[in-house]
Amino acid sequence: MVVGCLTVGSRAADTNNPTVGMEGRVEVILPGTQLDAAPANPRSRLTLRIADSRPHGTLIRYDLRYIGAVPGHYDLREFLMRKDGSATNDLLPIPVVVSGLLPEKHQGQLEAQARHALPFLGGYKLTLIAAAILWALVFLPIWFWGRSGKPPAEIRLATRAPSLAERLQPLVARAAEGKLSRDELAQLERMLLSHWRERLAFSELTLAEAVQRLREHPEGGVLLRQLEDWLHRPPGSVQVDVAALLAPYREVPAADSKVEMSR
Repeated sequence: MVVGCLTVGSRAADTNNPTVGMEGRVEVILPGTQLDAAPANPRSRLTLRIADSRPHGTLIRYDLRYIGAVPGHYDLREFLMRKDGSATNDLLPIPVVVSGLLPEKHQGQLEAQARHALPFLGGYKLTLIAAAILWALVFLPIWFWGRSGKPPAEIRLATRAPSLAERLQPLVARAAEGKLSRDELAQLERMLLSHWRERLAFSELTLAEAVQRLREHPEGGVLLRQLEDWLHRPPGSVQVDVAALLAPYREVPAADSKVEMSR
């Protein structure tokens, strides 16, 4: 809002000119009966209203507010009327000026705007710093409390018990290459016997009987007979499909077999 100067007496002048669409203000002291703003006309170049009025001795003090739709010089007397219908000829001029938004001789061309170097964030910098400090004061203690107040969850990896084939595979592979030691050979035989004695109900047989029965079994004796064959051949002289030999043991958990059976 643009505020004009206060004039004592009956004459007023607006030294700060508002632009089109911006409200201007003038305070004046006028004689005569009570004044009111004339009815607004949609096509009027200026709109006036009386924001306040109060007695000032024998005169009346008015707070006049106006908005210009078209740039130019105006006399606010033209937009006033007496409430009692009497004439306003005794009023002195109340001149105001409404300025345009564009230069007076503007021909419609685009005007380059002056660019001003922005300060380093200016007030935004202070706002961001304050917000960061507030965030740290409020949320960081909660975060640290949450970490220290609760013990870390134990990470438990789901483990699968190795199958009997996985336990046998390294020993069988070494046996096929002729690199199996006597202790490893004994361990391999114990694992096989332990498994098949339980499956074939050989638990009542002696060890020698169980070995003989297992050697003759069409499924269980395959690997045992192959081991005995390897012992009589030069190391690495026979190509063997280890995976096929261990196929019967692939779905058998090693825990189901007593692999450390005494011999």
